[in-house]
Amino acid sequence: MKKFKNHLDEMQEQELLKIEHNGCWLVFWLLLIAIVVQSFAFESMDFKTVAGEWVVFMILALYLEIACIRKGIWDRHIPMNTKTNLLISLIASLAVGVFNFIIVFKNFQKPVGALAVSIVSVVITFALCMIALTISMKKTQKKKNELEAEPSDTNEL
Repeated sequence: MKKFKNHLDEMQEQELLKIEHNGCWLVFWLLLIAIVVQSFAFESMDFKTVAGEWVVFMILALYLEIACIRKGIWDRHIPMNTKTNLLISLIASLAVGVFNFIIVFKNFQKPVGALAVSIVSVVITFALCMIALTISMKKTQKKKNELEAEPSDTNEL
């Protein structure tokens, strides 16, 4: 593939990277918000309603995850440890639980059933999120250690 000449100086290159970074995260969070809003806006939640946004959202999320692991990057502000994974898993599972409670209650008007669905979704989401974060943390730490390791001198006589 032919590379095009870069007409930007270093400062402009850094600014462009910041713009692209902010644009990427803006799209990520707006897609998530669009999925949630569409889920509440329609009478019956049908996957076809949000399928397009969901596919784009998941492709973007997987790309970001895989790219960060390959570069040994966890996060700019959040430490890489089990306590963080527990907290993130708890927040994600509670958000999914509330979302499921609202959707089920809206559709069936049964608070006990909605609560049961919500509790099951909280437990499953917490477990899956914790597993995924732990695996990602281990892979990221392994790659980070590989990248930070001093190269061995293979040209010794």
